[in-house]
Amino acid sequence: MTGKADLTCDALIIGAGLAGGTLARQLRLEQPDLDIMVIDKETEFPPGLDESSGEEFTNYANRVLQLGPYLRKHHYVSSGMRFFFDSPDRDLTLERMSEIGGRRPHPIPTYLIDRPTVERDLCEMNRESGVRVLLGTSVLNCGPGESPAEAITLDGRNGHLVRTTAGTIACTWLVDAAGEASPLTRLLDLVPEEDRNPIAASWGRFDGCLSLDALGDDAWRHRVPHWGRSSSMTYFMYRGYWIWLMPLSASQYSIGVVFDRRHTEPSVGSGDELAAFLREHRALRDILGPDAKLRSFGTRERLARLAGQQFSEDRWFLTGNAATVLDPMFATSSWLFTENNKLIGEFIASDREGKSAELPSLVHHFDIRVRSRYEKLLNTDGHYIARGSFDAWAAWLALRTRVYYNRIVPDALEDHRILLQFARTHGTDCPCDATVMGGKLARLLSSADRLTEEFVEMVDCDERFYAKNEGEFLDSAAFDQDETLMSKVYEARDWTLEVPADERTYEIFCRTLVQRLVELSGGVWDEERFTAVFDPDWDGHQSLAEMYEGAAERASTSAVSPA
Repeated sequence: MTGKADLTCDALIIGAGLAGGTLARQLRLEQPDLDIMVIDKETEFPPGLDESSGEEFTNYANRVLQLGPYLRKHHYVSSGMRFFFDSPDRDLTLERMSEIGGRRPHPIPTYLIDRPTVERDLCEMNRESGVRVLLGTSVLNCGPGESPAEAITLDGRNGHLVRTTAGTIACTWLVDAAGEASPLTRLLDLVPEEDRNPIAASWGRFDGCLSLDALGDDAWRHRVPHWGRSSSMTYFMYRGYWIWLMPLSASQYSIGVVFDRRHTEPSVGSGDELAAFLREHRALRDILGPDAKLRSFGTRERLARLAGQQFSEDRWFLTGNAATVLDPMFATSSWLFTENNKLIGEFIASDREGKSAELPSLVHHFDIRVRSRYEKLLNTDGHYIARGSFDAWAAWLALRTRVYYNRIVPDALEDHRILLQFARTHGTDCPCDATVMGGKLARLLSSADRLTEEFVEMVDCDERFYAKNEGEFLDSAAFDQDETLMSKVYEARDWTLEVPADERTYEIFCRTLVQRLVELSGGVWDEERFTAVFDPDWDGHQSLAEMYEGAAERASTSAVSPA
């Protein structure tokens, strides 16, 4: 290694948060002879933007990290996601709001993680396993107006040098898990300044809240008879924004609002403003009760960020929020860093085994993967509008859930076997952008967004946006109409069956939207006419109005207007 070093290690991870801490544990367990060091400028981990974990993280935590017993003992096992829909006046009580959620616990347990607690505990676990964890250690020259170029020398051949408050550290592999303050993204100018998706958030931790299971009447509580709702990851859905409710203890909740500034921008720039905004909603006012106290507050102005490169043949990598930031619904944060961590581990293992010839292809395919992932999850202009309608969101959520269990979960459970197979055999000039990297799936999701937005425009014309926002209950188990997709996670993956399953999902989604339009218009559903007019090719850009016009005779007096 070039230059003078005060400390040396094989792998240096900048950032001891959840992404960096789990990567250190993963590398220690998978490659126990690897000398690993983790540094972080913090000595205590403050609360941040809370979100649930998904099945990808559950599998990673249980099987790869061996953290299952710890998580079950110290953190909530989630009873699944739950969505509530309100009136335009935001005055419905919980039991009157329409609801989407499961009656039974989810088949794959997920966790509601108190991030400061797990990050602190990971530091201790990693230290006990032989990882050197240096808290209160900053990379130099990373303050406002300073250049990380003075602190970081990248040299993939001879070793990197990172100048810190604990001295200069030399390493072979460098991982930046330092969040949005990432020194590598600043050094290499990897994140453009353009605001591609102006989603913002404010959140806080509130003590003295009332449990969901202490509210509502007996009939409402008994509708979810097993675990109740108090351990759910709960979302209150509105036109242009949504509110999360995540339990941290019997009386403490993480509560936050996420909003699209293209449509709304509530005054939530301080803790007092956030609390006042939440109390404008009848259901949230009931949950906060008279005695809730705000204990911490945070805000983020932008929730879309993609580092243009996240893996390098020069032996540096990004993970966590240093790499990708997206809307926190659907546990995107834990999904994204779980996948990046696994791919970083694969790269380092191949590098150590002397398989240098496959490293360019690994980098090529891994970066295609993260770009594709980001584009699939990036919210369209009308997406946040649709979230406030039970009708629109139920159809979109059913499609998303089916795609998720058809593709995303099986891929994660087998540690991205197909991706790695292609990465190790294709080289760097393959057509993976349009095939195995999710190009067709991305277009399916884009078409679903387009049709959902068209549905909203059509029901808006007749003021039917809120038509089913009161008094409805949809068991999320009904999303798996074939009763096959959720069971796939226990079977060997056959990726040749996944496109036919996506085609079935798209047909169900379109039929659901068109049937609802026919119902709202007072028309008569005709399955044969729908089948005749429906184009199963989502790349054909068939409009919802065309499907609707061709599917049924509409009642002449109350037809839903085409956009």
